[in-house]
Amino acid sequence: MVKIEPHDLLQISSVEDLSGDNLPVWAKTVFPNSLTVVVRRSEILNKQIPVGIRGVKREQRFATYIEETAIKNIITPYELVNAKAWERVSEARKELPAIKALPFVADVLQGYNWGISGSVGFELATKTESAKTTSDLDLIWKPNHSINKKTAQSLLKDLNQFGVHADLQVIQHNNGFSLEEYANSSSSIMMKTLGDPILVEDPWIEK
Repeated sequence: MVKIEPHDLLQISSVEDLSGDNLPVWAKTVFPNSLTVVVRRSEILNKQIPVGIRGVKREQRFATYIEETAIKNIITPYELVNAKAWERVSEARKELPAIKALPFVADVLQGYNWGISGSVGFELATKTESAKTTSDLDLIWKPNHSINKKTAQSLLKDLNQFGVHADLQVIQHNNGFSLEEYANSSSSIMMKTLGDPILVEDPWIEK
């Protein structure tokens, strides 16, 4: 099986590649424009890859599956950073707060293995206008070392000075947690896993 991870974007050839025939009306309208799904954090069962479809509205999300053979291309959040994909959007889209902040965020995160997810990542990868003026900037980070809460607070302060809320999710293998929740917690925080979320006191300890 090809290597895929949660948040990766998978381009397919047709709506017919999606499992099942119960797509909501909005998905039938919007999805053919991008033919791109996002990998969900869930188990791969019987070679069925868990994916989601994004609509233009926050509430428009639909969970489904695809076969590995349906994948035509994989775009990772990290590739968007390496390619400075924000430089390839129109001048009008560059004025959106979440996109406008990216060159400055890139300076803050020099030396970090980070990527862009959420609506902004989807737009940068597919040229679909999914980000809005109110969109948060969803980022992911694969660390090679842990950081303490004071350092996390300082990093978040640096990331959130550019006119948009930057939400940084820390990725450890298939698990993930919010750096903001960790920085502000006084006890346990939620760790997302391939199964149900769990509460942990120290998210940097491998589970």
